[in-house]
Amino acid sequence: MKTLSVIIPTYNRAEYCRKLLGILKESGVPDLEVIVVDDGSTDDTERVVRETDPRAKYIRQKNSGPATARNTGFKHSTGDYVSFLDCDDEWMPGKPAEALAYLNDYPEVDALFTDAAVGNPVDGYKSLLQGQKPFFDVLCKEPESHFRILDPVPFFRWMLHRNAIFLGSMIIRREVFESSGQFDPELCGAADWNLCLRLANCQKFGFWDEQMAVYTKHEGGMSNDADGMSAEFCLALKKLRTQAYLEGYEKKLVERHLQHHLFGYAYKAYDRGDFATARTRFMDLMKTTGFEIRGFAYYALSSLPSGLARVIRRMKQIAFGTVDLTPKLPQPEVRTRAVLKKT
Repeated sequence: MKTLSVIIPTYNRAEYCRKLLGILKESGVPDLEVIVVDDGSTDDTERVVRETDPRAKYIRQKNSGPATARNTGFKHSTGDYVSFLDCDDEWMPGKPAEALAYLNDYPEVDALFTDAAVGNPVDGYKSLLQGQKPFFDVLCKEPESHFRILDPVPFFRWMLHRNAIFLGSMIIRREVFESSGQFDPELCGAADWNLCLRLANCQKFGFWDEQMAVYTKHEGGMSNDADGMSAEFCLALKKLRTQAYLEGYEKKLVERHLQHHLFGYAYKAYDRGDFATARTRFMDLMKTTGFEIRGFAYYALSSLPSGLARVIRRMKQIAFGTVDLTPKLPQPEVRTRAVLKKT
């Protein structure tokens, strides 16, 4: 059985695949299993994959989206551990092999993630977790320098507050991913967040304080589509309510975050003057999370004659400027770090 399987969904990005397959040869994992899932491309992806790395598995499926492609790749994988890279992502040389060593040494850790470098060649790259690492310091055990085993409860709450995991910088035990429900095929831009929330709710994460992966942002990418990503966040949390076992404070917290995202998604439409869309979204907010006075007020404003609604909207903008009106959320819980010796 292979040590690690890396699954790469792709669609019409043959040259990105060529570059990534070359980079993966420097992973430090001698028996790395590489699986490329072609999601219905019309370019020469198959030829490029077979020429660049004849050992890579090439799988073609009809166009179904990246979540389905990742699940398809997993079905064809054999590794003890699995990881997922988009074809325009990269791994730092040797880092995956070092990350695997921690998973081999700490069997209680179900999934491990690292920091990632995020940016582009023109503007440069910076740490994804810049400003978040002090939080990890206080909610973990540290069996050795730069490696922490995170306390599941506060980490789940933090993941609701802010996604700390770049998918390409995470390695998961095979049986853990298999039992997780895998990627939700109805999600696209937030499928990784949804998966990580489900894992954080019931599994134990390790954090290695290094950068294993590089995430390059492109113009026109989904992460640059604020409205589309807001819709994805809302759907990811709606689905989480039925996908994960939630009770007590965690259940209430998920509802509060869902309300927060639904309000923000609706307010985006109101703020740009698309009142018909705003009405629909504010109604969805109240149907999903119950009556909410602020949501009802903006639903009512969006229902006014469009000319009057625009005048009121403009008066508010002049009086208050750009104001975050979404419901405020509690800060995640922190706990004191315990430094342990490796056994």
